[in-house]
Amino acid sequence: MNIINSNLKFRNGLTYGNNPKMVILHHADSVRCSIEDIHNWHLANGWSGCGYHYLVRKNGMIYTGRNEKAVGAHCIKYNTVSIGICCEGNFNTDGMGSAQYSALIDLIKSTLNRYGISKIHGHGELNSTDCPGNKFPLNRIRREVSEQKISLIYPGYLLKMNSSLFDGNVKVVQEKLLGIGYNVGKYGADGYFGKDTSEAVRRFQKDRGLLVDGIVGRDTWGKLFG
Repeated sequence: MNIINSNLKFRNGLTYGNNPKMVILHHADSVRCSIEDIHNWHLANGWSGCGYHYLVRKNGMIYTGRNEKAVGAHCIKYNTVSIGICCEGNFNTDGMGSAQYSALIDLIKSTLNRYGISKIHGHGELNSTDCPGNKFPLNRIRREVSEQKISLIYPGYLLKMNSSLFDGNVKVVQEKLLGIGYNVGKYGADGYFGKDTSEAVRRFQKDRGLLVDGIVGRDTWGKLFG
């Protein structure tokens, strides 16, 4: 999964405190557009800038919009509890190609794992709109995500000590460690990567002949779930 930092410049600052409980999917309603195009359109609306957190282009490249911690501007009444993902294209007229679909699936899985959530909605299910389009593969996406063990897919970033941040992937790792006999501390699988979890990871890494650093990267994840 290739996520490109767009370095967008937002006007008037952003409101922070987003607490994601769901992923909301959109289409750009444009056959071809960049993250900069969307940013400029939303600035013209009088907004701070791009209202989505991500744009997935037809070629499978993913671009950042708003910071995930920033409240979005993409779905009325749900902006404070969601991650907004927009897909390049008009899915009232066209279908989605394989590169874009694969990138979108990877991004959704990573996001659900990261926040320990499971809800996926199309914009039109929550607001009065035809977005993301009647040819958008919403049901297929839900089916594929629900059928696969998304928690067993490496999330694409390092899991390391941060006892103040909940991460659904950390909880998955803790549950696995507990299941194979490694104690992660008195709080159990709580989703917070503290000292006890780090020590459990170190013991696991030593037993499996891995680099012992207490960090769950691709190799350690692979040994845990491979």
